[in-house]
Amino acid sequence: MARFRFRLEFMISLRKRKEEEAAVRLAKRQASIRELEGQINACHLKLAEMADQLSELASGGRLSGPLLLMYSSHQERIRKEIKRLLELLALSRREEAKERVALRKAVTDRRIMEKFKDNQRLAWKTEQLRTEQNIMEELAALARARRGQEATDATQDEDSQNS
Repeated sequence: MARFRFRLEFMISLRKRKEEEAAVRLAKRQASIRELEGQINACHLKLAEMADQLSELASGGRLSGPLLLMYSSHQERIRKEIKRLLELLALSRREEAKERVALRKAVTDRRIMEKFKDNQRLAWKTEQLRTEQNIMEELAALARARRGQEATDATQDEDSQNS
């Protein structure tokens, strides 16, 4: 019996490669999101530390106008950085959603091709079994015919010997 050969195997490998590429892009996007979230958290920690330092300086009476202005300016830069990072985070999350959709589509496309391959294999196997069954039936018919011919020959031999 010949082996099954799927003619579109290259399509399956192409779709697997597209799926892997989509998964890598999604993983990179998720890593960048985690990095942005870490940077935002670090900025929030800096703001909290600065607030603690300001309260310590104010309670100790060592807070001067220029120092307060410097802290205020630095806090404003950190808040702007947080705002910029939040905008980047929102953009990255939108891109992540698009990449998730692309990955789902790539997985679906690959699965469709694999299902098509499975259906083709099943049809091929069914055809092979049908062919084998036809050959077996033909051999059985030939064997019956031979037995019938042998029985007829034996009867004729008996009749010729009896005559």
